[in-house]
Amino acid sequence: MDHPSYRAIAHAVRRRSTWTNGEPMAFPGLGAELFFLAARSRHGHHLLGRDGYRCEEHGLHFPAEPIDDAPPDCDIAENLAFRYPLLRSSGDGRGERSRHLVIVLHGLNERSFTKYVPWAYQLWRATGASVALFPLSFHVNRVLPRWGREIDEHLARRRAVPRNEDVHAFNCVISERLDAYPERFFWGGLQSYGDLLDLVREVREGRHPHVHPEARVDLVGYSIGGYLALGLMLLDEGGLFRDSRAVIFESGAALRATNMSSRFIIDHACEVSLMKLYVRFTGRLANARLSHWLREHELGRWFRALCGDESERGRLEARLRELAPRLLAIGNANDEVIPASAMLNTLQGLHRDTGVRVRDLALGVHEHPFLCPDYHQRDRRFVTEFLDLPLYGAGFERFIGDAAGLLSVGARR
Repeated sequence: MDHPSYRAIAHAVRRRSTWTNGEPMAFPGLGAELFFLAARSRHGHHLLGRDGYRCEEHGLHFPAEPIDDAPPDCDIAENLAFRYPLLRSSGDGRGERSRHLVIVLHGLNERSFTKYVPWAYQLWRATGASVALFPLSFHVNRVLPRWGREIDEHLARRRAVPRNEDVHAFNCVISERLDAYPERFFWGGLQSYGDLLDLVREVREGRHPHVHPEARVDLVGYSIGGYLALGLMLLDEGGLFRDSRAVIFESGAALRATNMSSRFIIDHACEVSLMKLYVRFTGRLANARLSHWLREHELGRWFRALCGDESERGRLEARLRELAPRLLAIGNANDEVIPASAMLNTLQGLHRDTGVRVRDLALGVHEHPFLCPDYHQRDRRFVTEFLDLPLYGAGFERFIGDAAGLLSVGARR
């Protein structure tokens, strides 16, 4: 496997301040070009801060859900209008659109796409597909700019929380937001789900400038992005993912079996709040709107199943049997956040009979599996570096090879 200078690619992208849909950044030496395409979310109406809510499917109204930490989530412009990178072969746009799109979905509390540059490049090389890196709700470039300027205040408040652990400048903003209103976890996920449906509809309706209406759309979901990829596949709304394939990387374990407290993800107090709402005391803590979605909507039921709700296990395992030929899970034997054994329990089922293939690699820590062997590394390394080829080059090649092995089957170049 040849490795270009991922740092040079990332720096070139960061240096460019203005993007339009029709003007890519060319990398002629690599035979590739990169677009940053505009997107607009139509699903901000799910978010907190509105005067009231309506479920159109069931004809129900729900009361206002005001919040104390202004501005309201539903009004944050950066989360509603944003851009996402699309990597493709040079010249694909001159009269012919791509017949294969791979969408990479990132992890929780991701603040940039830096570590995904090698992933996107090598997936493009191995499959010939166009590769999109799609930002989830309130992540990467969909955040309020002032949050970054107020880290010291957020950090001080998180340190003042009694018996809190894993408090860090990297996680203090998301921890404070989710601890105050843990329902944000579901509503942000629902917005991201809707945004991805809209992206695939844009493709199917012939409105995407670089992807053919008949293209196959596949998913590579890492960490929290893997759960979103599973949700899209499990529900297959409107048949949009009928032929899609999905790689689930370091993801898919029941939420109750995960350990999300980390200085790079969320702090301990925030994790406790999430577990209380979605695992231990859902019936008591969920308000009427959230309860309705978790009980009466198919997506909510799949969410409960992936949280570890035993009443949904049989249904989940039956659906996984149907999807098994189009799924591949890749676990990390050294993952302390989403243990590989817990992935097996969910994706292969109680009796290991779903047929979902689960590969096991020995990599670094969950938050940067191809770079950092442990949590004693310098903080800066986690956010500025890409791959440790001597340590994890072979594991990275195996990851790309296994993923491409699934994604290339039956795809048109």
